[in-house]
Amino acid sequence: MKEKFNIMYEDEKKEGYEVNSISKKILNLALVPLLNSIPRSFQKHIQKTHKSADDIIKHATTHKAIEVLYKKGDTSHSKSKVQKFFHSVWFNTSNSKAVRNRLLLVKREIKSNVSRVLKEKSTVKILSIASGSARGIIEVVSSFSKEEQRRISIMFLDKNPHALLYSKKLMAENNVISKAEFVGKTVGSFFREIGGEQFDLIEIVGLLDYFDDEKLSKTLDSICKHLYDGGVVLASNISPNSEQPFVTKAVGWVMIYRSAENFGSFFVRAGMSTENITIYYEPLRIHVLVSATK
Repeated sequence: MKEKFNIMYEDEKKEGYEVNSISKKILNLALVPLLNSIPRSFQKHIQKTHKSADDIIKHATTHKAIEVLYKKGDTSHSKSKVQKFFHSVWFNTSNSKAVRNRLLLVKREIKSNVSRVLKEKSTVKILSIASGSARGIIEVVSSFSKEEQRRISIMFLDKNPHALLYSKKLMAENNVISKAEFVGKTVGSFFREIGGEQFDLIEIVGLLDYFDDEKLSKTLDSICKHLYDGGVVLASNISPNSEQPFVTKAVGWVMIYRSAENFGSFFVRAGMSTENITIYYEPLRIHVLVSATK
């Protein structure tokens, strides 16, 4: 029997989301097929068009590339008309906008859940899996008072030591004083070694896009075991979209695309009730965020 999920479509007029204007939608009718026709062998030419495009292709799938997208590239490298043109093209694709929309959506849900737990308990325990830069969590926690921050503990998990160092730097820049632990392990080894520790909030954004169905199921099973009753997991996955061939071939960013319903079904298999699962689509409907309560 196919599950019925509560799927929410974010209002493009709220939250500062980036969307496509009518003129951009018309332009995309010609631009997107052109981008999708670019072969992988053309990557080196794309890299020459702008330093930020070069950074994304060189560091695709890592926190470095995501940070470039969050910041809409580096405009200091847009000096010539050609550079300005290509900067506008690369950082105004729907996928580029959707990554930033996802960040806004994730931050809102982190804020809501941390605020709720702070009212219910004396402390909040957060686990960020494949934390990357951890920009979402760090910026949200920095918005709380110092007294509230002292009641929040965060465990950052990432196998990339450079990502963890970046997170430490970002914490300092945002004056976050919460207790933080930085763990350099893979997801599998982490859950094998963590014992019975549990968390109020587990965030896993930007990793499950690379897991096949079996690995995704195992990861969600482990996550559910390490949530307190009433704890929440926030997890994302990219969905099929019109720019998928361009991202895969020209950018070299290979992911596993899943619809909201397909992604949501893995949480049910992990023991979550559909009544406790809300699925959000950011306005461009490229990224899905699941909020599931144990």
